[in-house]
Amino acid sequence: MMDRTAVGGWPSLTTALSDRTSPVRAFVTVRFGRWQDLQARYRESVGPLVVAGGRANPATIGSAFDWMVRFMTHPRPDLRLALRGARTPAVRVAVRELALMLGYREDPGTPRFEGPVSDTEIDHELLARACWSLALLTDVYRVGLVPGSPLAELGSSVTADRLLELAPLNAIDELRELRASAQSTLMPALAARRGAWALGPTFEGSRLMKADADLVAAGLLLELKTGLGSKRPDGTRRSSLEAATIMQLLGYVLLDFSDEFAIEAVGVYNARYAHLATWPLPDLLTELAGGPVDLEKERAGFRDLLAG
Repeated sequence: MMDRTAVGGWPSLTTALSDRTSPVRAFVTVRFGRWQDLQARYRESVGPLVVAGGRANPATIGSAFDWMVRFMTHPRPDLRLALRGARTPAVRVAVRELALMLGYREDPGTPRFEGPVSDTEIDHELLARACWSLALLTDVYRVGLVPGSPLAELGSSVTADRLLELAPLNAIDELRELRASAQSTLMPALAARRGAWALGPTFEGSRLMKADADLVAAGLLLELKTGLGSKRPDGTRRSSLEAATIMQLLGYVLLDFSDEFAIEAVGVYNARYAHLATWPLPDLLTELAGGPVDLEKERAGFRDLLAG
């Protein structure tokens, strides 16, 4: 998820892919647009809804869950994304106070490490409140301080405690359920992946087009989702693999021009359904392209498109 700020004349990857007239979207869909069978298999593989939606803002829940997973994979993940959303000295001081409460010292944490690493020992309610605050700050960095943001109501009298108080009780409960879902399904799968990990990774191509993924775990590029999915005629929910998600994963793969992250598989985890789906990258590209793919050549073509 990225903001709409242009880099080198290009909007963010997410914005470009949502624009049906964008040459970036055309590049992806013309080469890798055969995803109907993949979507059908995904729908068949997902079980029932596990964590229902509540009254909390769903977008903020999604962003807060991203932060939750970062803390579940490293005790001190990099906070700089949220710090970029601290637009005033008072908010920056409050965020640093919050970091101290979460066990940070002077450093803002690490975005890359050899994983897996043990889960955080922070109190669950404190972590949920902190992730909600970090999500609000991240949104400020990505789209600005929008009307109605709880951060706008704090004014200059902001402290770490007041940041923590922004999380509504229903959001804390929902995040607690999503964490439990991830603890039982996602984390055991990730624990088997030993090697180079990156939280919120940016790519070589991010210098030409803003893009940061959720997680790379020893070659697995993973997208985290908290969507409720669509309703069936009987009113029950079902999860689906949206074309936007597929294009987003492909965009990240293409932006890794020099294969810095050695991506060998991609996946989607929907916490509300406790469902993890992964696909070996070569097999996925072959299916979506309808034939063999020279990934190095495709990345070079994508780079030329963005640079030109």
